[in-house]
Amino acid sequence: MDRAADWLAAARLDGTAVSDILSSMKPATEAEGYAIQDRVRQRLIAKGRGRLIGWKVGATTAPMQKLLNLPGPAAGGILASADLRAPARLRFADFRKPGIECEVCVRLKSPLPAGSGKVDRAAAAGAVGSLHPAIEVVDNRYGDFTRIGAPTIIADDVFHHAIVLGAEVRDWQGLDLTNNEGTATVNGEVKLRGKGAEVLGHPFESLAWLANLLASRGQRLEAGQIVMTGSITLPYWANQGETVEIRIAGLGAVSATLA
Repeated sequence: MDRAADWLAAARLDGTAVSDILSSMKPATEAEGYAIQDRVRQRLIAKGRGRLIGWKVGATTAPMQKLLNLPGPAAGGILASADLRAPARLRFADFRKPGIECEVCVRLKSPLPAGSGKVDRAAAAGAVGSLHPAIEVVDNRYGDFTRIGAPTIIADDVFHHAIVLGAEVRDWQGLDLTNNEGTATVNGEVKLRGKGAEVLGHPFESLAWLANLLASRGQRLEAGQIVMTGSITLPYWANQGETVEIRIAGLGAVSATLA
């Protein structure tokens, strides 16, 4: 596992295609993938990428699971260096294939799990302090998803590159996060639409899933951490020169430009 973690950390830092990983290094199971992911994170922190500030949940919709050939959701960590100021301006040349995802981001006011029981949506909601409209910037460094395999994608934090948060919304309790619409607009033209129900039925179901996954691994979500709950729409694979704005009903908008 250490050999794979060394290779994947170096690949993240220099943009190497993960499809180049040797078969002998690839994790065989999701559990191995998460174990390697932990080791990759330690190496990136040691290289100055900042502390762990939160988590992302990917493949939360049936189309995303089909697209990525994943059997269900998958999670990855977010380091401080990945938290970009809005509106973000990104260098297209820094990516292999950049994607913009439309997400509800949660900021926690208390830890999850708070006790030993399984976390459900209600318990997850009780730990939420505020919400943000958010972009996750992803990068396809995998090539053929089916060939690279889900465990390796997990080991590499599930496409994660960066996040861009919109303004904080503290008065979110009256919002219908199941039926609220999210859109991705490119240079003023709406390209993708979706609803919160696409994210495991509700974005807080994604939060609960993550809390239970971490608990099963002897970890937990901490107060102050953020959680990217999953893309309401399919990713928009951006082109150079485009500005992509995501907007979520009741939460507002945030944008990123690929220069």
